[in-house]
Amino acid sequence: HFKGGIVTDAEITAAISIALKTPSVCNRQSWKVHAYSNKAHMQQLLNIQSGSRGFGEQASSVLMITCDLSSFVDVSERYQAWIDGGMFSMSVCLALHAQGLGTCCLNWSKLPADDIAMRKVTNIKLQEQIIMLIAVGTLPEQFNVAYSARKSIDQALQFHS
Repeated sequence: HFKGGIVTDAEITAAISIALKTPSVCNRQSWKVHAYSNKAHMQQLLNIQSGSRGFGEQASSVLMITCDLSSFVDVSERYQAWIDGGMFSMSVCLALHAQGLGTCCLNWSKLPADDIAMRKVTNIKLQEQIIMLIAVGTLPEQFNVAYSARKSIDQALQFHS
């Protein structure tokens, strides 16, 4: 849930400045953030992403995280944009949360037609792999949080001698 208040450019800049310290393969730092706050433009992005019904309209901003594929040199690094971009995205969310702001990660596991549509409305270059969108907003005093049961530590951790 978002309150519907304004998240300032300064708050987003502060969060991205912190997230820039995220590790990346060979310190290539291939990520980029495209920030949108115009409500009509945000609605276009959210309609293409199609996973924010019921709360997206209350977001103050939508961030699009991309990674520049030209940062990776051969086929053995074909998944690295997703790894680096995912780690960076988490850092962005944590930095926004540290400021008391809310976020919702919006996946970008989409069909090619959706990718083409998104690139038409954003002018994102083909060399930039879209990793995810992040809805950002102010939080109300009380709200519901989606919760899924978590694995036990025994299911998630295995020590090897």
